[in-house]
Amino acid sequence: MQKILKVYFDYICPYCYRGIMNLLELLADYPGLSVEWIPCEAHPRPEQAFIHSDLAGQAMYSIEEQGGNLIQFHKEIFIAHFIDHRRIDSPSVLAHIAAACGADRNTTLMAITDGVYRQSILNNNQLVWDTLGFEAVPCYQSGNRLLTSHEDVMISRKQLKDFLDSVMVD
Repeated sequence: MQKILKVYFDYICPYCYRGIMNLLELLADYPGLSVEWIPCEAHPRPEQAFIHSDLAGQAMYSIEEQGGNLIQFHKEIFIAHFIDHRRIDSPSVLAHIAAACGADRNTTLMAITDGVYRQSILNNNQLVWDTLGFEAVPCYQSGNRLLTSHEDVMISRKQLKDFLDSVMVD
């Protein structure tokens, strides 16, 4: 039976960067696990932030709808932000990365500039911070099982693996 793992994350969060990379490395060991990616913002607009990740989240939804490679997109966005120090709030940068992940550059660019998925990100922000009341991201949920982050404390690879093991046992 297919298990669903919901992953709540922000592309500009260093703990999410490490947590998602750990998850991507572990996923091969869990073939019965399907991932639902839920991008949100640790500092949603109009809150001040060095860079906002809402457009990157919108690009992710466009790529998903187009059948692009989401795993590659996650890796590319984190590398662009944390390693290459590129502006992941730039629609042209996001469209370029989307094209490298098998999505149509122009379709992604139009989705971002037209705000096709803007409400999805706003809904995710409300879900994560208001409804679920998370303290920080990344957070992982499968059914009633939940592995949550805490401010300035990273979820270790072992904690994540133990959580995934427990999800697959049920």
